[in-house]
Amino acid sequence: MAPVVLNIYDLAPQNNWTYWCGVGIFHSGVEVYGVEYAYGGHDYDYSGVFATNPRDAPGQVVFRESIPMGETTMTQQEIHHLVQRMGNEYKGNNYHLLQRNCNHFANDLCRQLVGRDAPSWINRLAGIAVMLHCLIPTSWVPPLQTPSALPTLEGSIPATGRDEGKLLLDPVGHRSDVYGERLQPSAMLPTATGTRV
Repeated sequence: MAPVVLNIYDLAPQNNWTYWCGVGIFHSGVEVYGVEYAYGGHDYDYSGVFATNPRDAPGQVVFRESIPMGETTMTQQEIHHLVQRMGNEYKGNNYHLLQRNCNHFANDLCRQLVGRDAPSWINRLAGIAVMLHCLIPTSWVPPLQTPSALPTLEGSIPATGRDEGKLLLDPVGHRSDVYGERLQPSAMLPTATGTRV
């Protein structure tokens, strides 16, 4: 059994005021076996899932709190394979600020690991924004996607069977639009053989 912890970060200083109302702009990652897994956007058609040291998310984020979610019976290798499979759904170019963000990923991973959802307040503002999308200036958020539509970007790297599951992050550290900085190769996940993918 291994403890599963949800680590939550502030993405905006206004969270100091809005947190107490149950809303805010948050980033979250799931920590298990000494690794924190999270999701971010980039321009390419492969996984946007990445791994970092616990409570050390990239970019302009400020750690807020850790929430114990329970314990998992999965081994570290099983979790690694689960996260790689989830990367097929959580591709970098499928990231959407309101409909498929890091908090959606963290919730899904918690559900897979311990059978519980993450607290709803971490993504409540995105849910409200989806409901009130017509009131938000279009320049603030990308257009909403229908459940059957997947966003595509011109110039994205074509996925091949080999490339599809090979990387969780690009080895040269492509830009992460979520954090506004380049993610480093150190954030890549180790494979079962000990090499990095």
